[in-house]
Amino acid sequence: MHATASPTRRTWPVIVGAAILIGALIIAGAVYFGSQADTAAPTAEPTMPIASSTPSPSTTPVDAEPTGCLGGETRDAAMVLAAQQAAPHTSTGGVEVAAAFVRWLIQFPYPSAADADKVAATGLAADAPTKNLSEFFVTSPNLSGGLVPDSTEYYLSTIPGVWHIESASNDEVVATIGTGLVEQGALSPQLKGSLTVTVHWENDGWKFVKSDGTRTTEDLFSIGAPFTSGC
Repeated sequence: MHATASPTRRTWPVIVGAAILIGALIIAGAVYFGSQADTAAPTAEPTMPIASSTPSPSTTPVDAEPTGCLGGETRDAAMVLAAQQAAPHTSTGGVEVAAAFVRWLIQFPYPSAADADKVAATGLAADAPTKNLSEFFVTSPNLSGGLVPDSTEYYLSTIPGVWHIESASNDEVVATIGTGLVEQGALSPQLKGSLTVTVHWENDGWKFVKSDGTRTTEDLFSIGAPFTSGC
C-alpha cells in the first residue's frame, strides 16, 4: 500500500533517533530511525559492474542505478525471490536484493510462516546467523523499537529512500538502505530508517547474510543516492 502522496526532499524537523534491535535474526543488528535537518538532497552515486573472473571489456554492460523496487511492490516471499532471480551479478544487483530484504523483513503484520520458510529456504546465505525465520517472527519483536505501537500496521518504503555502497567485491556487497516509515497507510513526514545489509553471491544469486545499524539516518541521507523509483 503506497502513501497517498509522493514525498519531497526537504528540511525535516529535528527529532531524536532511535535504535531498533533486530534480535536473534541479526547478531548485534540495528535499524536507526530519525530525521534530517538542513540536509542537502542526495546526489546520484555511480556504480560499476563487479568484474567477473574472465572480464570482457567490449561486452561488459553499464550497471544501472538501483530502482529500490526490484521484484515488485508486494512485501512477501514472492517479491524477495523475484528480486533475487532478476538481480544481476553487479553492485546494483546486490543493492536491489538488500532493499528487497529490508522491505520484506521490517513490517507489521509480520510475514506469514509460509513466506518466512520460503525465504529461509532459498534467500539466506550459507553463513547467515539464523536460518529459522518463522521462529524469529513468533517471538513478536517490535522491529520499530517502539516508535510504532505493538500490533499497529506499518512498513518501510523506498519511495523516499536512498542507498549507499559501503563496500563491494565480486561476491559480496555491503549496502546501507534508507527508507521512509509508512504507518497505517500514511508516510511519516519525519521518521526514516537506515539499515546496512550484507549479501553474498551464491548459487547464481544474491543472498542475505546479515544486517547492522552502522549509519544514522542523517548521515545516510546526506551521502546516499536516491532510488530511481522505489515502492
